[in-house]
Amino acid sequence: MMTATSDYLARLDVALRDVPHGVAAEIRAGIAEELQSLDADAAEARIAQLGDPAVIAREALDPDGYTPPPAPAAPRPEVIASPAPLPVSHSRGFAIAAALTLSFGGYLVPVVGWFVGVALVLLSSMWRTWEKLVAILVPVVLFGGLMLFSFAAFTTTGAVEVHEASGTGTPPEVENPLVPNLLLAGPHFLIIIAVAVVIPLSGLWLLWRMRGRSAS
Repeated sequence: MMTATSDYLARLDVALRDVPHGVAAEIRAGIAEELQSLDADAAEARIAQLGDPAVIAREALDPDGYTPPPAPAAPRPEVIASPAPLPVSHSRGFAIAAALTLSFGGYLVPVVGWFVGVALVLLSSMWRTWEKLVAILVPVVLFGGLMLFSFAAFTTTGAVEVHEASGTGTPPEVENPLVPNLLLAGPHFLIIIAVAVVIPLSGLWLLWRMRGRSAS
């Protein structure tokens, strides 16, 4: 089966009959080696670039000799830039660590651990701003309200005791030391519940809110 390369070389042999043997052999060998190293499509493209064998033969008879046209430059491989890695604060692992630190950091390092959790939550991009504010401010507002309530209860109880001690009120009742004063113990108990329950729930709520979200 006649291929484009063999057909071109045959026509080249005919065109080079009048060219001195040494020159013709050198030209043919160079062209044949180049075309045979290419696939069919590339060879056809190179043949079109080389042009008519008769023109090659006329140039070979020229005193300056034959200079084949340069082969087309190989296409440069396309360089695909790899995407820049996401910051650590954008990862799910960072967000999970932040939420758990917010929930339980205060148990490991009292007070400071909770503030570390707050900072990590604010740095993470896995939550919306309002979600961060809810998780951080709800325990703070609840804790502050209970502290004010406890202070008011303590102040009220102190005022009653002063009034009774002055002799202007009814005689003080004898309190059973085994029965706690609920007016004083109640607010403190609520504060303990807020610290032990509400703060851990705030971090767990953030974990629940980030379900199904991907790092971005």
